Amino acid sequence: MATSKRVVFGAVIGLLLSLFSGVRAADRNSDATQSSTEIKLVYLGNAGWQISDSRTVVLVDPFLSQFSLSREPTGNDTATPDTVAIDRRIPAADYIFITHGHLDHMLDAPYIALKTGATVIGLETVANIARAYGVSDTKLITVRGGEDYEFGRFSLRVIPSLHSALREKRWFNSLDATATAPRDLKAPLKVSAFVAGGSLVYLLRMAGHQILIMGSMNYIEREMEGLRPDIALVGANRQRREIYDYAGRLMRALGLPPTVLPTHWDAYGRSAQQKSAREAVEEFVNEVKAASSHTNVIVPRHFEPIMIK
Repeated sequence: MATSKRVVFGAVIGLLLSLFSGVRAADRNSDATQSSTEIKLVYLGNAGWQISDSRTVVLVDPFLSQFSLSREPTGNDTATPDTVAIDRRIPAADYIFITHGHLDHMLDAPYIALKTGATVIGLETVANIARAYGVSDTKLITVRGGEDYEFGRFSLRVIPSLHSALREKRWFNSLDATATAPRDLKAPLKVSAFVAGGSLVYLLRMAGHQILIMGSMNYIEREMEGLRPDIALVGANRQRREIYDYAGRLMRALGLPPTVLPTHWDAYGRSAQQKSAREAVEEFVNEVKAASSHTNVIVPRHFEPIMIK
């Protein structure tokens, strides 16, 4: 009789543990298993994206001004956003995510924030540059990496990262890499004021999707491990060649994501260089496919919506 009771008791405990494990698994995968709805992604050039569901518009590193540049600006040039180009392409925005403070990621964000009322999310250097252009503290959320915030319509995990390995891997020797823009800046700013101030990756959970957002050609592998995005925006220009097994390590760390979209590959939108840029990004496509044969790699075209269910 005692043995029978022990058997029954053990079975009950096993059932409870099984149920508990199922709850934990469901909790871990809640974003992936909830009913996904269609999400729209629009490539804005450089590392810029517009991501939206039916109600919320998120911008990432918007840099519409790149299309009006006749040359690469130098450090002493005054940084001026192309407001005509911005107004033509960006009628509304709710949030702006900035991966780091460089000109080609940050220049247009303050104007867009003031025009649309969007909230800017980024590092301290990003917040200080935005303040220089008149963006109020009520429209700034300063992050450091490690945060995981709930916003109602979406949630956002902020992931510490690394900038691309510039200058023959001597990037962190420079003040540009290590400095934070000071809080007392006043616009208009010189190009040299747009220091990186660090680097971030974001995991955006929206409409049942998990979207990994990179703004550079580098990452911290341990910070990627265990993430399971169904969409990954991956930095793809030639600077990735400075990183060992760039695509392979990243794809494996992310669990072989089903969809990858290259970002930061378009030669700053210069029309004369677009053919060669598209040819070059195909090398990255092949690297991803070699590491993850079932991944669908979509090379975006400027301003053409990509709909993913």
